[in-house]
Order: sequence, then structure tokens, then C-alpha cells
Amino acid sequence: MSSARQTQLTAILTMVAAMACLSTQDTLSKKLMLSVVPVIIIWTRYALQTALVSATIWRRHSPELWRTRQWRLQLLRGALVVGGSLFGYGALQRMPVAEFTAIYCLVPLAVTFVARFVMKESVSWLGWLCVAGGMAGALLVVRPGGDVDPMGASLALMGVVCYTGFQTLTGYLARQDSPLTIQLCTSALGFALMSAAVPFFWPTQMSWPDLALLGLVALAGSYGQYFTVLAFSKAPASVLTPYLYSAIGFSALGGWWMFDHLPDALALCGMGMIAGFGLAAGWLNQLKAKT
Repeated sequence: MSSARQTQLTAILTMVAAMACLSTQDTLSKKLMLSVVPVIIIWTRYALQTALVSATIWRRHSPELWRTRQWRLQLLRGALVVGGSLFGYGALQRMPVAEFTAIYCLVPLAVTFVARFVMKESVSWLGWLCVAGGMAGALLVVRPGGDVDPMGASLALMGVVCYTGFQTLTGYLARQDSPLTIQLCTSALGFALMSAAVPFFWPTQMSWPDLALLGLVALAGSYGQYFTVLAFSKAPASVLTPYLYSAIGFSALGGWWMFDHLPDALALCGMGMIAGFGLAAGWLNQLKAKT
């Protein structure tokens, strides 16, 4: 196997590991939110993430890792991640895990809009067909009379907007800064913003099981974010995007295991459409990148 091929395979496996971590974070967070408010969960995740990344950079004795070449874009990316987290946890309180993840998997398709209307890239009619098919699948997931609360769906869609910007910036920044630098900037900003709010929500006492679950959520989220950046630093988005949809499978498994919930037939059909048209869009992007 060539070195380039091996690097690409490593990036793909890293992205799948990232989706497993982030799906685990969502499943455990939904369980934890039965007794803990989302602000505490988000603050803990960013606190642990900042500590782990800072310790890693300090051990490497590389001063350049503490500095970014694109601090304005780093701030914007961090703000988008925090906004996506807040919207996401609000949605997750009101939605089953698998349906929530399926809506968030619209992000790669939403990037097509960014590519066309912000970056002025050409999009073929097949590309627009993939976007339309993905949106039709999302409508099946959040249809009236289904298992999804309308407010939860609205919050999830606002989170999709945030993560679309976040995902677009990640691929660009991964070519400018180290994955550790990107992770540090995002974590530190999230930690600073949430530290201003957490004193108003911290409970007078918290049980040991909740504290342990809080730690697991923070670890899963931290490694999920880091693996995502690491994957994008090793391979282009056109290669990695199809593997984002593995999150739907991980989340469906987690929702069944933790909450004994399985999506109904129409929701499963919608998830299949989101994943299928997303995979097709990724294939089209790979063809475009080769030409």
C-alpha cells in the first residue's frame, strides 16, 4: 500500500472513530440531561478539552502550537461550535438520539450551499438533486405526527447552520494550523464563554453517578472533536464526508441500547435518504476533486 493511500485510510478510520465518540457523547448527554442542565455538560466538556489539549502541547515543547495564523477565523469557528452545542443540546432534550443525529448529518449537504453561494463554486444538477433528496429525507424524520418535537427540530436545524460554518472552516484551518492549535482555540473560547454562565446553573450537590457520566461525556466529546480535526488534516473533505454518516448508525445503536428507542419506518426511510444522498454528494465531490 502506498504512503498516500495509507494516510487516506488512516484519515477515514480516524473520522469513523470521531463519529463513534460524538455519537456516544450525544447518547450519554441525553441520559445525563434527565438530572443535569446542558450548560454544566457543555462547560465540563470544554474545561476537560482545554486541559487535555494544553497538557499535550506543553509536553511537546513546541511554542508554535500555542499560536494560530488565523485568529479571527479561529474565534469564528469557536463561536460556531459553542452555538451548535447550545442548539444541539436543546434539541437533544426534545428528540430521540438517532433522529437528532440524522438532522445534523444534513451538514455536508448544507456545505453545498456554502460552496455555491459563498465560495462561488459551480454545483451540478446532480449536486442539487442530492441536496433536495437529503432535505426530503429530513422532512420524513421531522414530519408532523412523528416522534420529533417541532421545537427540537427547529433547534436542530439552527445547529446545522452553525455546524455548516464550523465544518467549512475546519477544512481550511486544518491546512493553516496544527490540529492541536485548532482544538486549543475552540476549547479555550468555549470554556471562557461557558464559565461566565455556569455559576448560575451549578447545583448545590451532584451524585457520584452523574459526576462519572459527566466525565465520560466530556472525554467522548473531546476526543470526537480532536479526531475530526486530525482526520481533516490528513485527507480532504471530499474523501471524508461520506464517513460522517456512520454517526447515524452509532446513534441508532446508542438510542436503542440506552433508551430502548428505534425510529419508525418513515423515519428510517428518511435517515436512509439523508445518508444515501449524502454519500452520493461525497462521491460527486471526489470526482470533481480528481478533474
